[in-house]
Amino acid sequence: MSPNDLLASGYRMGLHMVHTMTDDLTAPEFAHQPVPGTNSAAWIVGHLAVTARRTAERLGATDLPALTEEFIGRFSVTKKAAGTQTELGTKGDLLKLLDDCVDKLIGAARTLPAEALTNPPANPSRFATNYGEAVLFGAMHFTMHCGQLSTIRRSLGKPPAV
Repeated sequence: MSPNDLLASGYRMGLHMVHTMTDDLTAPEFAHQPVPGTNSAAWIVGHLAVTARRTAERLGATDLPALTEEFIGRFSVTKKAAGTQTELGTKGDLLKLLDDCVDKLIGAARTLPAEALTNPPANPSRFATNYGEAVLFGAMHFTMHCGQLSTIRRSLGKPPAV
């Protein structure tokens, strides 16, 4: 298995985990914020779609879903407690957007030249020392949010999904 295949697999598994955590949620459950200041599953899925699209674009993917600046802003990190989250979109629409963005990201990751993985990261951070690690961190970002989805599930009285 190539490094590109491993990166693509990280996103495939992350997407699968998101679906495992959300597929059985009703519309009100998808919008549920477990405590004031926390995000709903709807926000998390929209946020992951926005970040997956951004990563896919950085990797050279084309024909990506078009997103308005308003939509991107709605799902961007603010470093503040979340307010009441309403009108974020339907579960079906947000999950389809996430699926489409991750599909494009996986396709682009598979064709990324191997030498590009050792380049400096596009967005330097304390977590990634090169481009390959930055792409991997994006897949890890999915699992971090799956922990939040698990908390949402438990706050609704649902059993663990994993």
